Amino acid sequence: MQPFVVRAPGRINLLGEHLDYNHGVVLPAAIDRFIEFQFEANLSGKISVEALDLAENWEFELAELSNLNVSSWKSYVKGVFLLLNFKQQCLDSFTGLHIKFKSNIPIGAGLSSSAALCCGLAFGLNTFYQLGKTRFELALIAQQTEHQYAGVKCGLMDQVASMYGQKDQLLAFDCLTQEINAFSLPLVGVQLFLIDSKVKHNLAESAYNERRAQLEEAFKKARVLFPELNSWRDVEPQQVTILCADLDATSQKRLHYVLDEIARVEMVQTLSNRIADQVNQGNNGNIEAPHALKMQYQQLGKYLNQTHQGLRDLYEVSCSELDFLQHELLNNPGILGARMMGGGFGGCLLVLALEAFNSSTDLTHLFTQFTQQFGVQAACYPVQISEGVHLV
Repeated sequence: MQPFVVRAPGRINLLGEHLDYNHGVVLPAAIDRFIEFQFEANLSGKISVEALDLAENWEFELAELSNLNVSSWKSYVKGVFLLLNFKQQCLDSFTGLHIKFKSNIPIGAGLSSSAALCCGLAFGLNTFYQLGKTRFELALIAQQTEHQYAGVKCGLMDQVASMYGQKDQLLAFDCLTQEINAFSLPLVGVQLFLIDSKVKHNLAESAYNERRAQLEEAFKKARVLFPELNSWRDVEPQQVTILCADLDATSQKRLHYVLDEIARVEMVQTLSNRIADQVNQGNNGNIEAPHALKMQYQQLGKYLNQTHQGLRDLYEVSCSELDFLQHELLNNPGILGARMMGGGFGGCLLVLALEAFNSSTDLTHLFTQFTQQFGVQAACYPVQISEGVHLV
């Protein structure tokens, strides 16, 4: 096979944070930050993998891989190879492979660089060895790599966003039925961008697993009380009251965030349809459409702010650095809304701003304040909604 190149993007998530393992619908999108892989056959019968950004190289034989103790990025590579479960007929004629990869996804920013690594590698190996697996099967392999080889019990959102992303489209991914629907959120007179706090606290991984366990235990109790309950989306207010009497105060807060976020996602999907309608009306000469459109974007900003408040106060996965940035941003009339994004305890804010807001100049004072208070230099990244994993 001729050498080929694969790009696997990171992702943003407009709304639905932490709902991917809580029976919810999430609203992610692939972005124009990606890991690029080059795949080329070699004659050694071995696998050679180069992490170009780290100037690291790893060579191994597939037959010995399961016995190798590895860490860092090598753990993800090991997991993807083993979970692809190469058949004996493939092993009998196994072709050596040289893989190089490099990334422009900021590490630790909550943009799912690990999902991009696993999805891009799985897609490339599936292509090179003609394994015949579907994109969804590859997404599941990428997820199981995180579970089994990185110790992170993540949902499937990050992998679906990387595998199924479409240019200029967000995805509504139903984490219960695993249905994926692309939809448009026109951005007319507004923009999305990211602010990277450059902070990553060590609590992130353990806290993620802890919160997942708390909600799983709460749902077990809910099913004992209400056996007909299929998901958190089905729970009635009076059932929540009864259940909360059987939950500790911390689990109650976690549950209230999840239920609030499920409701917000539904409202944002409805709002997106209204925005698309207003854009169409404006294009057709309706003079009232621009004012109505502005109101819709202001409401979208409010939903982002509400999600940040819930993640800060109820799910308790924010941190002082993110809260400072979010609070100060909202003092600027050009900012409509902002929220922390990702697993928590650092990473990025997703910001909705007016188109006239100049992120290159209008953030200078805030970033200076941030550095003075926390000793860290934040960064701003423009965001373009892009295609999922693909051959270049």
